[in-house]
Amino acid sequence: MKLTKSSRGLGCLILFALPFALAGVFVGSLAVRSLATWYEARDWVETPARILQADLEVHQGSDSTTYEVTALYEYEWQDQIHSSERVGLSSGSDNVGSFHQDRHAELSRHQSSGEPFRCFVDPDDPEEALLFREMRWGLFALMGVFALLFTGAGVGMMAAGVWGKRKITEEEELEAQNPDAPWRWKSDWADGRIRTSGNIQFLFPLIFAVFWNLISTPLLFVLPREVIDNDNKLALIALVFPLVGMGLAVWAVRAFLHWKKYGDSVFEMSTLPGVIGGKLTGRILTSVDIQPVSGFDLILSSIRRVTTGSGKNRSTSESVQWQELEHIDRETLDFDPTRSSIPVSFTIPYEAEPTEERSADDQTLWRLEVTAETAGIDFSAQFEVPVFRTADSRPDIEPEEDPWTAGETQEDLQVDLSSERIGKDWLPEGGFALTFAPARQKGAALAVTLFTVLWTGFTALLIHLDAGLVFPILFGLFNLLLLFAVLDLWLESRRVECRPEELVLSGGILGLGKTRRIPRSTISNIKAVRGMQSGKKLFYRVVVETADGKSHLAATKLDNLSVARRVIEEMSLT
Repeated sequence: MKLTKSSRGLGCLILFALPFALAGVFVGSLAVRSLATWYEARDWVETPARILQADLEVHQGSDSTTYEVTALYEYEWQDQIHSSERVGLSSGSDNVGSFHQDRHAELSRHQSSGEPFRCFVDPDDPEEALLFREMRWGLFALMGVFALLFTGAGVGMMAAGVWGKRKITEEEELEAQNPDAPWRWKSDWADGRIRTSGNIQFLFPLIFAVFWNLISTPLLFVLPREVIDNDNKLALIALVFPLVGMGLAVWAVRAFLHWKKYGDSVFEMSTLPGVIGGKLTGRILTSVDIQPVSGFDLILSSIRRVTTGSGKNRSTSESVQWQELEHIDRETLDFDPTRSSIPVSFTIPYEAEPTEERSADDQTLWRLEVTAETAGIDFSAQFEVPVFRTADSRPDIEPEEDPWTAGETQEDLQVDLSSERIGKDWLPEGGFALTFAPARQKGAALAVTLFTVLWTGFTALLIHLDAGLVFPILFGLFNLLLLFAVLDLWLESRRVECRPEELVLSGGILGLGKTRRIPRSTISNIKAVRGMQSGKKLFYRVVVETADGKSHLAATKLDNLSVARRVIEEMSLT
């Protein structure tokens, strides 16, 4: 495998980022200047003024209209006549609120009537005066958001470029030193000790939540005028952005509390790398002694990460290609009151894809995750691990008995299936039936149901607001797919009758569906295949392949590969 690297382009990146940083600094300086003037103007002296001219300039852009009120006025200070054109704390046009329209109407009345107005004069510099000294907090917030976003984006891109170049240089040196061992090309993998970066894990949600809320919070100042004054009810849809911001803030707080409680963890690999058609073994060392309520859950996943689109339409998706779950009831035997030591042992199938970066937009990675339910914030950690084909890869690899779960009896198998709401009933004519109850994955069902409710409400809002025909039709069609998924998750049930001479497969929504009788003599294989994915969780299906090349669905929505294997083992009994 050849990892795609480039040490070029740092200068181009800095040139690209520099205008963002300069624009942010410039707008930030304007915001600070208006704030400083507002503070100073509190002590300026109110003085009568005569409005000579008042105009409202309208600037029509491609997607917005901005306004700027201008004025010329005279005032007397210590027997001298002064003139000024300064209206407010800040100059320039904008469309935040109705400041410019309202001030123009007010000044125009005084200009036409000849009535004196008032201005505020700096007693230390009588040439300095303004008509309105109130702070426009909505505009100030918008300028602050712009300054933070653009300065942060510019400086962040430059810092990332410098850090990235240093990282690439380091990895190029490792590649030159280990040409035939790509699992040593990354500094995070080279010594077989992979760390979680707890501070990074909470900094990312923190930065993301701050940026999102900086962007979305100003909507709360703009929306009332847009909805009430302009009667634009469709603008209410924008409320979803502040609501999402609240959720992101909660996420950031939880991530920070997790970091404070657990710190960093380390995965010490016994096998470097993890072997396709072999094993991934080692132990996870935590920074504190964890007291789980019911043991540790370990998940090893093979993930295909693909980035599509360009510019602002660029998006990244992750699909789980293979996933295995192991439950560990206890730690390794060595006791240490300052930390926990969690054993890791997975068998990786020969047909799995190794770690590979085909391009910057298409890569396969392997992720190891550990979770544990504890008092307060639950423990979790994840590691990106190297998994490759090596000389030790074997196509006939079979899962070995885990020493940490050794000693299970056949009764334990029945208990495991029962915990998945998979029943086993003996048939009077011989054999037995496996029954897969509906709503076995309530977490996924609730998540899809909630999303469907929100999507349905959004579609109904589009119809109510007369948003045209195209969007309600497209949203409505997708809504039908979501409704079918909800019915499938809550109401689908299946039954597999395992007879000595045949398998009888039936089921569907409400248990309805075609019944298939498959003689055992025609079965070529019973295997587990990828099913649906909910978040980062992969569910498995069991299919029966026959000699004529057809596949028949026997079970679906199985929680992990171990459960699927045990279902297959039951179905294979005669």
